Amino acid sequence: MRFIRQFLVIMGIVLSALFIAGCSGSETGGKEKAVSLTMTYWGGPLEKESVEALIKTFNEQHDDIQVKAQQVNEGYIEKLTSQAASNKLPDFGYFPEGSIPAWLENGRIKDVSELYESGEIGNKLPYSIFQFEEDGPIAGSSVANETNNIYYNKKFFDEQGVDYPPTKADDAWTWEEFIEVARKFTVDRKGNHPGEPGFDAKNIETYGVSNFTYFYENFLILNEGGIISEDGKTILLGSKNTIDALQAIQDLMYVENVMPKPSQLSTLPSTDTALLTGRVAMNIDGQWAMQELGKAKKEKSLDLGIGVLPKMKRAVTLTTGTPIVVFNTDNTKAHWEETKTFLTFIMDPKNSLPLIQGGLWMPNEESWYTDEELIKKWTDTEIHPEEYKEAVIDWGLNHVVQNPNYYWSDRSKASTIINPGLDQIWNNQKTAKDVILNDILPKLKKEFGDKYEYAEYEE
Repeated sequence: MRFIRQFLVIMGIVLSALFIAGCSGSETGGKEKAVSLTMTYWGGPLEKESVEALIKTFNEQHDDIQVKAQQVNEGYIEKLTSQAASNKLPDFGYFPEGSIPAWLENGRIKDVSELYESGEIGNKLPYSIFQFEEDGPIAGSSVANETNNIYYNKKFFDEQGVDYPPTKADDAWTWEEFIEVARKFTVDRKGNHPGEPGFDAKNIETYGVSNFTYFYENFLILNEGGIISEDGKTILLGSKNTIDALQAIQDLMYVENVMPKPSQLSTLPSTDTALLTGRVAMNIDGQWAMQELGKAKKEKSLDLGIGVLPKMKRAVTLTTGTPIVVFNTDNTKAHWEETKTFLTFIMDPKNSLPLIQGGLWMPNEESWYTDEELIKKWTDTEIHPEEYKEAVIDWGLNHVVQNPNYYWSDRSKASTIINPGLDQIWNNQKTAKDVILNDILPKLKKEFGDKYEYAEYEE
């Protein structure tokens, strides 16, 4: 009997404790009651560390919302497509720009126009917003603004007695000046440069430049060409300016011999290692390369320098930057307020400042490019070279052209025609003019008919 009484007393205490704990969790929004959300992203080890640290900060500040990270580095869009088919999509995350229109149209990506109309999302750079028709739905905006630049090892330039790449658009190298510098740095295993007797193009020790084909579209625009006009109405591939720019890129590999061919890229190390070891003198890359290159600078293994791209007919950088989109899952529909809370958090530069200071992202709001105090907050670091403000900030604010990924709804479909054709140029199978006029354009016209106008080739 005594045992029973003791047991009942103990049970009463336990139940009372559980009741108090339950009331406490409900009232304070304890984590056992938190709404669970999932964000997907891609990237290397440093990006993983940065993104998950940002998510951890959010979780620590919000007991009622807990975000889990899902990293996918291989077959990203295929993975999401499979998850969509089985109704297991994450709630938000990075999304490949060219695939947005189809997903937005079929309702898998949520229209977040209300956040931009209300100002809840902040005053984003206008060219960073993904909107494919006037007054149409908005899929989101770049989580980070990005520019394209020349990256190089200053020590390498100093040893060769060559002036650094210009940091101002007005001073950008002409195409001819750029090629001349690239020739000086390109050397075969016997020490010969392109154009010199005995130069062996099959055994090059150091290349003057690398990575042009990845950023080819920027160079079409440098020559006042492009894939499509800025109003989205005219396919520009057939214009002489576009074809000349494509031919110039091909010539860097097969005529000038200053850039590795696709077949040789596998023998080169990663960007930072290539610059460190002298395998490449200059590398064309997006600003996100600062995360890896800046780390090398901080560790004193790379005297990092940055310059603006060479000009053809003009000096500009093409916008890049991946958006974070919201997927139309049952979870985001049921917990839209919590979803908004995280989205507005991660899209605010002051919250993502560690990723910006670390070189992975750039701010996506204009004030961070014009307010000197804000500029200092993200560039006064051990990884940003002294010329960064001119070469990247001024460049990205005042000499920028919007990427068609932000406004061209047929980008993904057209790319299935354009990219295989371009491979013929990069592999030197045909001239740029032959590929564009006799292969790519006929297929585009067959696919799209009179939906677009087509620029004519004029000598």
